[in-house]
Amino acid sequence: MKNILKLLPIMLLVLTFSCDDDDSSSRFSNDPTSGWVEFGTLTAGTTITIITEELLIPVDIRVPVYQDGITISYELQAVEGDFSSIVTTGSSIVAEPEVIDPFINPRIEQISLVFNGVADLTETIVFDVVLTATDVYGVEIGLDENSITSYRISTPCPLDVDAIQGIYSVDEVFTSGTNEGLSLAAAFGESYQVEAVLDPNDPTQIKFILTNSIGFNEYFGAGTVATLDTCNGTVSFTSPLSLGGGFADMAVTSTSYTESPAVITADGELGNFGPYQFILTKQ
Repeated sequence: MKNILKLLPIMLLVLTFSCDDDDSSSRFSNDPTSGWVEFGTLTAGTTITIITEELLIPVDIRVPVYQDGITISYELQAVEGDFSSIVTTGSSIVAEPEVIDPFINPRIEQISLVFNGVADLTETIVFDVVLTATDVYGVEIGLDENSITSYRISTPCPLDVDAIQGIYSVDEVFTSGTNEGLSLAAAFGESYQVEAVLDPNDPTQIKFILTNSIGFNEYFGAGTVATLDTCNGTVSFTSPLSLGGGFADMAVTSTSYTESPAVITADGELGNFGPYQFILTKQ
């Protein structure tokens, strides 16, 4: 099945008009063939995933009457990297003739971006989709500074999965408080080693299942998953994060990871026993 990311348009059902809205309403009354177009999105950008095959961006057409239809032109503008190898699209969309009330039922058309090869990228690519013109006199691009007329697309930051998967040593310790300097391994006479394997059910390839190596004591509870934020270099873990064979749950407050060498670090509070840190280092 094709992976299509369809951005939900803003549907205006009940409106309270400001003075600017009154001015626009008057303009519509005076010339119902005038108006504006803008992106009908809540935000001015998004980050796709490595499995995104198509992105549909809604365009609001705020024009009551367009008897001959409207052609809306747009272009892609590079911000970071070369987008030409991963995306194909046209240069305009066409709205067929229609009579609408733009305040109650704005007409929505879609700009389609088709992606290919995002999973193979070794760098982040960023570009803007910019509305540039219409072919109807009196129909403008945007109404005011609140109109979204440029929409930014970012690809996910690349991740070397093979660099993360593998066997990790575990260094853990209470970092302050009454248990400062004490480790669970020392307290219980145990030894820990864990393994990270890509979650086969995660098509975005940023989730890793953490298990305890055979022959070692249990450190992570069953079902623990680490999710990497590849752009910020941080990690989120399954909650609750049970450690030490169920000894206590850790409330994680800060994390980080690196790929080369592969190191995952987490700080927080381990139950009621004080500030605690673990560092996983790939062997």
